[in-house]
Amino acid sequence: MPLIAAFSKDAPEGAGLKSRRLSTALPDQFIVDHCELDKEFVSSSKIPFRRGKAVGEGATATVRLMYRKGDADHTIYAVKEFRGRDKREDSEEDYCKKIMGEYTIAKSLHHPNIVDTVRLCTHHGRWDHVMEYCAHGELFQYVSKRLFQTCWTLKDQQCFFKQLVRAVDYLHGHGIAHRDIKLENLLLTSEGCLKLTDFGVADVFCGEHPGVRASGGECGKNMGEVRRCRPGILGSLPYMAPEVLAKKGDYDPRGLDVWSCAIVYLTMTYGGNPWPAANEQNTYYLRFKNGYEKWMRENADCVITDNNYPVCGPLFKFSERLGGPSMKRLMLKMMNPNPDKRISIHDVLLSNAVKGIECCTEESYEEGSTYNVDASKGKAVTSDGKKAKMQVKKKHSHVPPKEHKTPKVFQHRFDMGDGYS
Repeated sequence: MPLIAAFSKDAPEGAGLKSRRLSTALPDQFIVDHCELDKEFVSSSKIPFRRGKAVGEGATATVRLMYRKGDADHTIYAVKEFRGRDKREDSEEDYCKKIMGEYTIAKSLHHPNIVDTVRLCTHHGRWDHVMEYCAHGELFQYVSKRLFQTCWTLKDQQCFFKQLVRAVDYLHGHGIAHRDIKLENLLLTSEGCLKLTDFGVADVFCGEHPGVRASGGECGKNMGEVRRCRPGILGSLPYMAPEVLAKKGDYDPRGLDVWSCAIVYLTMTYGGNPWPAANEQNTYYLRFKNGYEKWMRENADCVITDNNYPVCGPLFKFSERLGGPSMKRLMLKMMNPNPDKRISIHDVLLSNAVKGIECCTEESYEEGSTYNVDASKGKAVTSDGKKAKMQVKKKHSHVPPKEHKTPKVFQHRFDMGDGYS
């Protein structure tokens, strides 16, 4: 099963600030402090006047490495430099609000499994987000190299999954849906800790937007009614939930994140995406959907058990491949084609399948205090300078193996691949 390259898609509506019901209040209330990049940060390149090393490039931005001026520890930061406005943006003002919207959401998040956002800057007329640097890059590259089949174990895979679920549970608990969870947006630190990044199409579905004055720059303020998202295609096709692709009506963005987390787990398991898109034009998804809907018609309560579950294709045929019967049941609950019957991310976290996973990172930063995160050392410090309490349940080593230096012409003789390409 090949790993399908997934790229984020812009929505005709429902993407960025346009999707947020609070967008009408944003123009006059957006309070975002920013500075010139060169005033606080310096290039990581030893060659004068050259920008820092580029470590990533996408459709909307390039990521380079820089240092903070005067930092004796020489902590490396990732600087996400956005491309200029194109014809799809209505105006320069709308474009700037979209950049600031992404920044204010990311800046308000403080969780061990979410990339720490440091500063908003400008450089030669372009916007820059300064973030924690994750030295081992995207999880995508390791899945495409089939490390879960050749090097990492099921414990590694499930630990990554639990870290992801914790991050998403934190987001949903603070009124934010990511809406573009995929392997490319899951980064690994130098210690092998998983971090969720890229909030370009995130949605504030509940409470105040972190960019408005009433929020004080924090997420999860004045929580209340859940605001549904308008129809529109956004995110990455292999990870999108069927209700998003159907575009038949408003949807709860939390269900999209739950579905995407399950797709991430299946992709790690099999080394490839289960289908190019969750629509009826795809044979693999159609077989899954038909099998699931047949089971729901025969089981009005839709309770999945060891002996009563949907039969919907080869993905769920062998429980052991997925990590046992309990994980199989959980995946099926997370991928219910009917979003109203899909399990919530909080219930995923509380499920026996996930509670039993040994996880090597702290569950959260201590409640009730304000933290500054030292991205280089993995430490959280309270507002009064004391080290925050972090409880680590189990120590794993998820650091990817170093690549061998065998010349490429000989690699297929030793690698577990499909032969010459």
